[in-house]
Amino acid sequence: MKVFRVAVDSSCLIGLAQIGIFGLLREVFAEIYIPGALTTNLGKGESEVIILCKELGFDYALIDERTAREKAALMSVNTMGVLGVMDLAIEMGFDIDKKRLVKQLREIGFRISDKLYKRMFPDN
Repeated sequence: MKVFRVAVDSSCLIGLAQIGIFGLLREVFAEIYIPGALTTNLGKGESEVIILCKELGFDYALIDERTAREKAALMSVNTMGVLGVMDLAIEMGFDIDKKRLVKQLREIGFRISDKLYKRMFPDN
């Protein structure tokens, strides 16, 4: 059941598209807003996502960059990134091979630390 309203930044859109699960956004979220000012640095795109979430009462800002997440937290805006989208989809019953997709993200240069990877997949 789709319940969350989100504003999404370009880094999440790009990451999801590059691993072939971009369409999952429509399946998981009730309302998705993509601001016109999309950038990959903390700037107009991320700022607009955070502000929209705050002003419109959206449930999450879909952003992955640490600095943007810290700014969102200062404004009491909940955040979720590509990994969180995958986790939510899995909880909703979607058949997703998270380990394979996370490996793909890392191969294309998406920053996922070794520490986080080992925490997600301790058997490796």
